[in-house]
Amino acid sequence: MRTFGNTSDGRRDDAETGGDHGSGRLFLWFPVGLAMQTVRRHLRQAERTFETTASGALAVDAPEGNPRALILALADVLTDHEGADTRCVFKLGHDDLDVDDISRVRTIHELRAAVTSSWFVDLLRAERLTSVFQPIVLASETSQVLGHEALMRGIGEDGATMMAGALMDAARGCGMLSELECAARRSAIRAAACQEERRPLFLNFTADAIRHGARSLGPTIRAIEEAEIPRERVVFEVIEAEQAADLRQLRGVVDSVRDEGFRVSLDDIGVADYSRRLIHEVRPDYMKLDMERVRASSMPQMAQAERLLDLAQTLKIETIAEGVETGEELEWNRERGATYVQGYYIARPGELRVPR
Repeated sequence: MRTFGNTSDGRRDDAETGGDHGSGRLFLWFPVGLAMQTVRRHLRQAERTFETTASGALAVDAPEGNPRALILALADVLTDHEGADTRCVFKLGHDDLDVDDISRVRTIHELRAAVTSSWFVDLLRAERLTSVFQPIVLASETSQVLGHEALMRGIGEDGATMMAGALMDAARGCGMLSELECAARRSAIRAAACQEERRPLFLNFTADAIRHGARSLGPTIRAIEEAEIPRERVVFEVIEAEQAADLRQLRGVVDSVRDEGFRVSLDDIGVADYSRRLIHEVRPDYMKLDMERVRASSMPQMAQAERLLDLAQTLKIETIAEGVETGEELEWNRERGATYVQGYYIARPGELRVPR
C-alpha cells in the first residue's frame, strides 16, 4: 500500500501534501484534552466522520483523498502552542497504522507548511535543483586549487534561480530538510561526474539531517559509487556545526562518516570559546573559519580567531578561511597560517571547470 512519506531515494510521496490518490485517514494525537475537544467540535460542525482508535489517536476519514483543506482547517482552530504539539500522519486506505508509519509522523504545523509549500515539493519532484561550485585554493598560492564546494540552487517554474537560503527555509518549514539535502548532493554528484575532475568535492549536510551517521547518507553514497567517484575524494561538510547541541553525538556522526572512507569538514566556525571546544572534541579533517563573523568581531574576538587557527594547526586540522572578500583579508589569513581560502575575492560560485 502506498502511503505518503520518504521514498527510498530521499524524495517524498505526493500524498504527504494531499495528492489525489484515493481515500485515506488523518491520524491525530493531542498534547492536552482541550485541544482534542476543540478539534472534535470542529469536525462535528464540518460533518466529518471520525473515531478514536485503540492507540488513542483520533482518526478522521478523508474520502476525497485530499487532506489539504482538512489540515489547514485544523491548524487554524488550534492555538500556536497546540498546533506545535499536535502530532499527525495521513495514510491512504483504511488500515490501522503500522511501525513504518511512525517515522512519518509530523506536527500539524509541519503538515500545514508542507501544504502551503507545495511549490517546494513540486521543485523536488521535478528535480529542479542544480549546483554551482566555488573553488577552495591554497592561501599562499591562490592559483593552486584544493577542490570545490558544491552549492545548491533551485530553478523556479519561470526559470529564475533560487538561492540556497530560501530553499533551506522552505525545507525546514515543512519538515523536508533531509530530502532537500539528499537531492542537492545528488545534483552535485551528477555535475561533478560529467567533468574530468579529480580534486576533492565538498558536499554539505546538517548534523540534524544525519543523526544516524553514515547510514543516513545511504542514497548519497550509492550516487557517489554509481558516478565512480573515489570516496577519498569526497569531503562531507557539516554546515551549522556550532548549532549541534550534543558534541558527543556530532563526534559520533563524524567518526561514522570517516569509517566509510570519507573526510569531514566543519563549516561556519566562529570566534566564540565554544568554537575551540568544538574542533578540539570533534577533530575534523578541515575547519572552515567564517570570515563574515571574524569581520564583525571586536579586537578581543579577533585574537580568539587567531588562537583558533593556532589550535587547528596544533591538532593538525587543515583550515579554510571562507568568505574572503578583499586582498587585506587574504593577507590576514596568510599571516596567521590559514591553509586554504575561499570567497568572492578568489572566485564566485559557477560551473565546475577543469583546467586545461
